[in-house]
Amino acid sequence: MAFQFTLSALVLGITALMSAGVAVAAWRRRETCTASLPFILLMVAVTGYATNAALESAVVSLAAKIMYSKLEYVASGSVITFFLLFAMRFTGEQRWLKPRNTAWLWVIPVLNMALAATNEWHRWIWPDFLPGPMGSNQLIYQHGPGFFWIMAWAYFYTLWAGLLLTKAALRSSLIHRQQSCLLLLGAVVPLIGGSLYMLDLSPPGLNITPISFLGSGLIYFAGLFRLRMFDLIPVARDVLIESMIDGVLVLDLKNRIVDMNLAAQRFLRVTSNCIGEPGKLTLPHWPELAELTQNLLADNAEMLLEPTPGCYLEVHSIPLRNHNQVLTGHLIVMRNVTQRHQIEVELRQANQRLKKQLHEIKRLQVKLKEQAIRDSLTGLFNRRYFDERLPKELKRAAREDYPVAVILFDLDFFKHINDTFSHHAGDEALRTFAKLLQHHCRGVDIACRYGGEEFVLALPGMSLMQAHQRAEEIRLDCQAAYVTYENQRIPLTVSGGIGVFPKTGETYDEVLKMVDEALYQAKSEGRNCIRQAEPNISKLDS
Repeated sequence: MAFQFTLSALVLGITALMSAGVAVAAWRRRETCTASLPFILLMVAVTGYATNAALESAVVSLAAKIMYSKLEYVASGSVITFFLLFAMRFTGEQRWLKPRNTAWLWVIPVLNMALAATNEWHRWIWPDFLPGPMGSNQLIYQHGPGFFWIMAWAYFYTLWAGLLLTKAALRSSLIHRQQSCLLLLGAVVPLIGGSLYMLDLSPPGLNITPISFLGSGLIYFAGLFRLRMFDLIPVARDVLIESMIDGVLVLDLKNRIVDMNLAAQRFLRVTSNCIGEPGKLTLPHWPELAELTQNLLADNAEMLLEPTPGCYLEVHSIPLRNHNQVLTGHLIVMRNVTQRHQIEVELRQANQRLKKQLHEIKRLQVKLKEQAIRDSLTGLFNRRYFDERLPKELKRAAREDYPVAVILFDLDFFKHINDTFSHHAGDEALRTFAKLLQHHCRGVDIACRYGGEEFVLALPGMSLMQAHQRAEEIRLDCQAAYVTYENQRIPLTVSGGIGVFPKTGETYDEVLKMVDEALYQAKSEGRNCIRQAEPNISKLDS
C-alpha cells in the first residue's frame, strides 16, 4: 500500500498523538471520578478517528482511501456516543445510564456505521468521488442524503450533550461551571469544523473535522492539568463553600479551625480569618461545641444550640478518622431548625391544650353520665338507672344463689303538701327523705327515686325479715323527721311495700309488680306502715 506525505496527514497524526496523551492522562486519574471512563473512551475514539483520517490523507489508492473513510465513520460514531455518555456522567444524569438506555443510544451510530460500510450497494453516502486539486493526494467525496442523515444525528447527539453541560454550567459551583464551559468549548471546535466541511467552506477535498479535534485535545489537556477536571477535591470544596445551606466546621485534634463554609460563619458570627485559629479563642459558642466533640462514645453526637435569641441550630459532631480508623478531627454540621423548633413548641403547646380539653371532655362526660342516671332534685339514681341495674343484679343473684330484697316507698299525702305549702315545700320533702334513705344504705345497696314521690331501695343479699326491719327503721326515722318550710314544720310519713327475689318473683317485672301491690296494701290500710308482698306459690312449692 503506497503512501504520500501530506501536511494534513502530519496535523492529523499530531491530533491522534495529542488525543492519546489526553486519554493516558485521564486514565491515570480514573479513580477520582466516575465520568473518567467515558471520557477515556471518547479520547480513544478521537485517536482512532484522527489516525484513520491521517491514513486516508496519506494513502494513494482510491480503494484504500474509501476503506479508511469507512473506518472514520466507525470512529466518529463512537466519538459522538461516548461524548454524550460522558456528558451524562459528568452532569449527574445517572437515570439515563441504565444498560437498556445505553444500548438504545448505540442503535443509530451502529446503523450509520453499517450505512457507510455498505456504500457500494446503495451509494447514499458517497454517490461519486472526484480527484482533488492538481498535484495533491486528496479525494473529493460527493455527498448523498445518507451523509446528511449521519451529520444530523451527529449534531443531535452533540447538542444533547451540550445542553446537559450548559445546564450544569448554569447551576453548578464555580469550578464545576468552569469545567463544564471548557468541555463545551472542546465540543464546539469540531462542530465548527464539521459545519465548514458540510457547507463546502473548507479547502476542496480537505475534511477539517478530524483536524479540529486537535483544538479539542489541547483544550481537554489544559482542563486535566489546569482545572483538574477529574479531581473531585476542588469540586467538592467549591460546592461546600458556595452551595450548602448547612453550616460545616472542621476541627483538628487540637481543636483548631481547619475549614468552615459561609453558612457556618454566618451562624457563628465569625469570618474566614479565624481559620487556623483555636476554636476556644475565636468561636463565641465554644463551650457547647467542645462538649459536643468530647462525646467520643457516639459516632454522631448532637445538640440544640441557640447562637442568637430566637435562632436554633441542630448541631451534629461526626468524628473524622483516617484509613487506620485513627481519630484525626471532627466535622461539625449545623442546620437551622428555627422554624421546626417553633413548630415543635407550638405542637407541644397545642398538645397541652388538647390534654386539658380531653380532661375537660372526660369530666363533662362523667358529669353527663351522672346526669343521665341521677335525679337532679334528690341526687339519687333515677328510674332509668334502676331499670338497667336491677335486672343485672337479679341475674347475678340467680347465678350465685343469694336473695335481693326490694322496698318501694311512697311519701304519704304528698299531693296535700304540694297543694297546701307549694311545690317548693314538696321538693324539700323529697330531698329530706332522699337524705334519710341514703343514710340507711350500704355500699352495695341501690337507692333510686322511682318517680314522683316514689322511691325504691334494692338490698342485695338481704332476707325478707332483714329487709322488713330496715324498712321499719326508715319509716320510723321519717316519722320522727319533719320538713321546715317558711317557718312551718311539716310532718312527713312514708308507706312501703317489700318483696324479695326469688321468693316474691323470679323476674324483674314480677318482683316490682308484687312489691307495688304490697305498697298499695300499706296505703289502703291507713298509710305510715310497711307491708310484705305475698310469696310466689310456685316457688314455695319447689
